[in-house]
Amino acid sequence: MTAWAGPLTRETLYPWHVPLFFFLSGYFWSENRTLTSEVRSRAKSLLLPYLFWLIVIAAWSIAQLDVIGPSTFSRLLLGGSRLTGPFAAFWFVTALFVAAVLLRAVQRFPLWMQWAAGLVALAVTYAHSNLVAKIPLAAGVACACLVFVLAGRAFKKLRSRVKRPLLTGCLLLLGSACAIVADWSSYLDLKNAKLGVPGVTVVVAVAICAGMVLVAETLVPLAGPRFAAGVTMLARCGLLVVLTHALVLVILMQWGAAPWLVFAGSLVVPWLAAALVLRTPLSPLLLGTPRAGKPRSVRTDPLSTRT
Repeated sequence: MTAWAGPLTRETLYPWHVPLFFFLSGYFWSENRTLTSEVRSRAKSLLLPYLFWLIVIAAWSIAQLDVIGPSTFSRLLLGGSRLTGPFAAFWFVTALFVAAVLLRAVQRFPLWMQWAAGLVALAVTYAHSNLVAKIPLAAGVACACLVFVLAGRAFKKLRSRVKRPLLTGCLLLLGSACAIVADWSSYLDLKNAKLGVPGVTVVVAVAICAGMVLVAETLVPLAGPRFAAGVTMLARCGLLVVLTHALVLVILMQWGAAPWLVFAGSLVVPWLAAALVLRTPLSPLLLGTPRAGKPRSVRTDPLSTRT
């Protein structure tokens, strides 16, 4: 997996690329949904595509094996950090599901209790990362990631007070970059419950997410409605990319493709496929989002248009 795990991608992408999705889930959070409707909605938008692609890629993966044992199927059922190779990013989907449902379950309690729960989970993860990473379906990591969802929700409430969003966003990104270059912070490996420098790395990740939101909200509208529509379309395709890019990566590596081609292909191929699927009746099953052109409700999930 060197195309995705090299020093450049590790230092430039890993400090923020997964926390951003949790942060955006909080940023687009709807306060008036019930726990039952949260579970139902997230199951349709996250777990249904997860199960579909798990079965499809498992069939391909098992066909490549010379020996099949009980551990092969136990890894598929337990998920989380046990899934590697073509399943490398599957942990994220179950973690996002658990984090969203967990926040919905605790949002009736005072805000300080919600943050206390997230911070305790964060502390436990720092202290016992190996144990947390082994919890099935990345549920342990999801508890720690509750902090990112809470941060996104809190930032949404503060957003109207930011008078110069572009400048503020750039300063947040610049400050975060300086912290990383100065080695005050490190990258995150949330799949394996590695949270970098205690406290600092999480704060830097949140700052990057907030900065990106401010910059995007300022610049995307300036690019015109067509560009904004394109960004929305790519966002609706995101879940398929998450679930299938590692499969494309593995196949290209088996073919002996150059690292740059592996990196580019593992992005371009899934996104093109997702853009095509989005226009078919298979979109809810494969993408977790309604077919393009169908009426849809306000988006509260960075990987789905379902609420």
